[in-house]
Amino acid sequence: MPAKVKEMTLKINFKARIVILIFEDMKKLLYLIIPIALIGCDDGDLILDDLDFEGATVQACEILEDEDTSDYLFYMINDTETISLQLSTTDDILSSEATHGPYSLTTNDLEYRKLSDAAGSDYYCNDIPPSSPTTLQTFIGEDGDVYIVTSIEEEDNDGISAVDEGIATLQDTDMDGLPDYIDEDDDGDNVLTINEGINLTDLSLSQDTDGDGIPDYLDNDDDGDGIPTIQEDLNRDLSPANDRLLVGTDLQPYYLINSTEMASPAIDTFRPHEYSSTASLDISIENLTATSDSREIIIAFYEFGTFVRTVTKTITPNFVP
Repeated sequence: MPAKVKEMTLKINFKARIVILIFEDMKKLLYLIIPIALIGCDDGDLILDDLDFEGATVQACEILEDEDTSDYLFYMINDTETISLQLSTTDDILSSEATHGPYSLTTNDLEYRKLSDAAGSDYYCNDIPPSSPTTLQTFIGEDGDVYIVTSIEEEDNDGISAVDEGIATLQDTDMDGLPDYIDEDDDGDNVLTINEGINLTDLSLSQDTDGDGIPDYLDNDDDGDGIPTIQEDLNRDLSPANDRLLVGTDLQPYYLINSTEMASPAIDTFRPHEYSSTASLDISIENLTATSDSREIIIAFYEFGTFVRTVTKTITPNFVP
């Protein structure tokens, strides 16, 4: 009786197939396991080597907003391979710390491309797609759930750590509504904290002009003359630091000199404040299914990567007398 042959093809880590031939007859079973390297295919077909973009940076095109919906295009380029994720959502994934999703790939797009040559940095985000390099192979995400975990770090860049600026209790020295760790003028005197003689090695040794035990960067009357520093801004440009008086042979700022001169009319405005906000988006896909012609890959959990965006925010706090 001729032997019966069964063939099964298994994909292992997208890099190799194992073809198992099972010969059956009435008396014995013979199993032959033949590994076949994908790169050894003679039919010229391109096979996806891996979805490994380790070392590549997750980037994004300009966000498109339409009423309550925002459209995002995240992508990575690794020489002749690219992968992109396009999704639409009403969630504020860039400024809301949370786990966002799931976003289904049945309504959003994941695409892997194998290219003829290395892709340039301008491969994505163009109104007109580039004519080269050409696409040799494409895998399209047919199913899967996208999750985005957003974490945010904010910093006023004054050199003092957020811990030392009381982030745990949202310390707000000048009561202007901005916690000290994102307030570049902690004491509300219109002199930037970074310019008030802070000692980053030991904050207790920071400049204390009037010797009252309160460092200048937390003291709204630095020279202790009874006139708030913010009012010692004679030209009223919201910067007391550039109003100076000749004392001997030195020009010294009024706000550090015991002087009775003050702004008229009184200052009733804080200067604009800036701080940086960095959003980190950890993007992953669960139960990913992607296809290319008759080929299919299934990945239970795929780490797409982390997108990082830093923006500078500007705000003018409400004035506190």
